[in-house]
Amino acid sequence: MNYHASREFKLNDRITEDDALTAAHRFLACVFGDNSVLADCGLDAEDFADSLHQKIFTEAQRLYQSHQHINAVSMKPAIPKHLDGLSISPAEYLTRLTMMGTDPTIRMRLDGDIQTIKGVALARSLRQEAEFAAEIASEGHTLLTLDEEIEALEQRLRERRTRLAAMKAGTSPGTAYLNLFAASSQSQGIVGVPIALPEIAKALSEPVFEAGNLYGLLSSSGEGKTSLTNQIITHAVKSGHPVEFFSYDQSAAQCVRQMIAQEKGIDIRQQRDPSKLMTQREQDECVQFAVWLDKQPLEIVRCQREGVAQLVAYARRFIKKHANGKTPLIVLDHIGKVKARDPRLSPDRISGEVTVELKALADETQSAVLVLNQRNSEGTKRINPRPISRDLYGGEGAKQDYDAVAYLYRPSKYQKDMLAVVADDRELAKINAVFAEFGSEIDTVAEVGVIKCRFGDPSIRETLKFEARYTRYVSTRPAAAQERMI
Repeated sequence: MNYHASREFKLNDRITEDDALTAAHRFLACVFGDNSVLADCGLDAEDFADSLHQKIFTEAQRLYQSHQHINAVSMKPAIPKHLDGLSISPAEYLTRLTMMGTDPTIRMRLDGDIQTIKGVALARSLRQEAEFAAEIASEGHTLLTLDEEIEALEQRLRERRTRLAAMKAGTSPGTAYLNLFAASSQSQGIVGVPIALPEIAKALSEPVFEAGNLYGLLSSSGEGKTSLTNQIITHAVKSGHPVEFFSYDQSAAQCVRQMIAQEKGIDIRQQRDPSKLMTQREQDECVQFAVWLDKQPLEIVRCQREGVAQLVAYARRFIKKHANGKTPLIVLDHIGKVKARDPRLSPDRISGEVTVELKALADETQSAVLVLNQRNSEGTKRINPRPISRDLYGGEGAKQDYDAVAYLYRPSKYQKDMLAVVADDRELAKINAVFAEFGSEIDTVAEVGVIKCRFGDPSIRETLKFEARYTRYVSTRPAAAQERMI
């Protein structure tokens, strides 16, 4: 039966809508032939333009979820007895769907029909958003209300983008894997951002910050997580990857100054007084690095009171502007400074609201996102202050959305704090026992490990050397040759 030829279709006369109507007819017939089609179709009632198709799909879902059989008899009570413009009764249409569902050939077109329905539905919703945007533009708004309207529009468009990404990925897990496998094969390597130090890659059990993943870095104030982050950023930029750094702590100039110290071995004290403390060659190196950096796909945003929605909007614009075929890296320093939607929420709720948005950003834009976390005070209450899950901002539950969370641990910082308030010889012996593993080099030792590792061994610990003068971390072993990244 040619359903759309038997009634007047009033949405529009575009072939795409006609194709979607025919695809919907075949899809519903497949549902009647095999109820399990509903299990992973990925469709919603609103994806169907026709009201009768919406009613049939909604009732079919209800029956399927309550473990009842879907057929013309079970569906009939929920379907109207008559609809204007339909040449046959809805009951007769249900019977024809049942009969058509016995034809095995229509199942061969099922995947294509689902894609057609989704694609036209997305195009339809996009037209609606465009009409809404035009209405906003024609109405009077203050700057505040206009900003709110635009933010709401951006949120709806992000939801549409998420749906589009899901549609492109397909419903088959094997297909999703093969798409990733093909991308890695074509690039002769892993899709992601190269990691600056092999010890970090080893601890994470990953050769790169993989596209689509959300990573965390945990450390206390003064342990050097921003210093390490600047090394990670510089390495990514030198490899051609677009990087956007949201910094609530350092200005762009301060970040560049630290990068120069790490890259050129010209310490920050020298840079503050170049005429007295730097040679002409060193001055030239600083200028050349800054000029080179300005030509790279790097943005450092000095943040103040931005919320996660604003950060995500900034990141999306940056990724679109600097797309060059290489995985973007988005870095946030640090999560505790992001303006909460409701400041009365607990840290774990605030953290959850931020990480769920950043995880969606990573997935939808196929970027890698790195979020810095400042340790809470939990660790200072233990005789052994090595980081654990409870030290994360928001506690144990806050790590849910992360694919991996690494930590940076400088034992000398904690040893000095403990020794300054040691009570007696017995307590001194306990402290010495805790830090004995780091030996006489404790002042320059930094440990990296993980408190969450979705795809690897969470027990791996690696050691770096910290050079305080240049605020940089140095590998203690030769860097292994890495696969080429994109």
